[in-house]
Amino acid sequence: MAKIVSQPDAASFEVLEGESLLTAGLRAGIAFAHACGGRAKCSTCRIWVQSGLDACNPRTDLERAMAKRLRLDDHVRLACQLKPSGPVSVRRLVLDETDLMMCSQLDREVAGRSGEISKVTIFFSDIVNFTGVSEQLLAYDVMYLLNRYFVQAGDIVERNGGYIDKFIGDGMMAIFGADGQSDAPLRAVNAAVQTLAAVDRMKPYFKSLYDADFDIRIGLHYGEAVIGTLGSVGHERMTAIGDVVNVASRVEAANKEAGTRLLISEALLEQVEGLVTVADFIRTRLPGTSERITLHEVDALTLEGQARLGTSSGRDRMYFAGKSWTQMLPADQLRDGEHAVLSLEDLDLVILNDKGTTFAFNNACPHLHIPLFDKRPDAVEGSAGMMPDNVTPRPLCSRLTGDRGLVCRWHDSCFDLQTGEVRDWVPVLEDGLSPGWEFIGDISKNRARLKTYPCHIQDGHVWVALGER
Repeated sequence: MAKIVSQPDAASFEVLEGESLLTAGLRAGIAFAHACGGRAKCSTCRIWVQSGLDACNPRTDLERAMAKRLRLDDHVRLACQLKPSGPVSVRRLVLDETDLMMCSQLDREVAGRSGEISKVTIFFSDIVNFTGVSEQLLAYDVMYLLNRYFVQAGDIVERNGGYIDKFIGDGMMAIFGADGQSDAPLRAVNAAVQTLAAVDRMKPYFKSLYDADFDIRIGLHYGEAVIGTLGSVGHERMTAIGDVVNVASRVEAANKEAGTRLLISEALLEQVEGLVTVADFIRTRLPGTSERITLHEVDALTLEGQARLGTSSGRDRMYFAGKSWTQMLPADQLRDGEHAVLSLEDLDLVILNDKGTTFAFNNACPHLHIPLFDKRPDAVEGSAGMMPDNVTPRPLCSRLTGDRGLVCRWHDSCFDLQTGEVRDWVPVLEDGLSPGWEFIGDISKNRARLKTYPCHIQDGHVWVALGER
């Protein structure tokens, strides 16, 4: 029998051997919440073990799954799964109807984070002289300008592993490292550098459209924050709370006086030392503080930093219309009907010119993942490659139809070049076998579209959007 002291009830009760703390507490008249009936399907019976943790049994499989889902501290336990063997002092964490509504997980698809301390990098950005810019524009144009910027900036943040906490007027706050990523500080700096590059590409557009001088400033800081989910039920969002957020905001504001675009704190520089190039530094007193600190102006990642993140691919990249675009080849390299097969990190990509329109797609037939176009420089028409001896050699290239269709060179399936949708599937017999290809088995049930990618011609080059938002 174990004696339990419960706060804030200032009450004590006893737990029988093999009995859960929840069952014993309810028997003693303690108002433990238990929305799921004590089956570890919710977290409403959660308690904080103030003392006696060594007298508590290890988490059950059900409790372990809930703790992982909610990122519960080791001292936070589910009373329905806790069967103490000795004296324990606990504090109930769900005290009234408001608490119950906040923490019940029964009707939610995504669990919130209950609060944990993490080392994170906070990213703050702000538009230079936004008040002046907005005063000369119509309300519609203000929203258009902001959305065009935020779509691209948000893309960059998310592709670098960051989480957009909030948009505040013309400002943006993002969190890097909320899930403990070791390279989050470097990814935050990379996101800042890429965002400034994207803004530089936007400047001529905004200047010609609105005669507006558009620019932004960014500040980054690294430190401890409480990461948790805040908001009313159904409107929760993850956020960071702590001094690191306030300092990051002030680092961003320091750009104005310093005449810089990107400043990072000393604490962050220590995390990315040797991986970024520092153009200059300033000593300043941040607003609201009496202490002078050193801030560093960063303008790029070093080659080692790029290699660390795998960004030194040798191909230019840009963010446009909510997509990540990669420069592939000169637009005039392909004449009508010609194609090129490019070997990328994750796939072989076909770039094809059909009557002046450029198409890009994965060089693999969707049913067997065999190359649609032979990319071997020494291949000759009619070569059999890896095909069995009893199979007729196929042509080196899949063929085009007159209405922008692509006919697979292996099984004569036809795909729409624009959408990738199946127009005509491979002819099969009643048993699902393809004549001459019986050895590969039934292929009648694995219909799949051709994987296509958007193309864009800019600066005389073909750009392909390999990544979606």
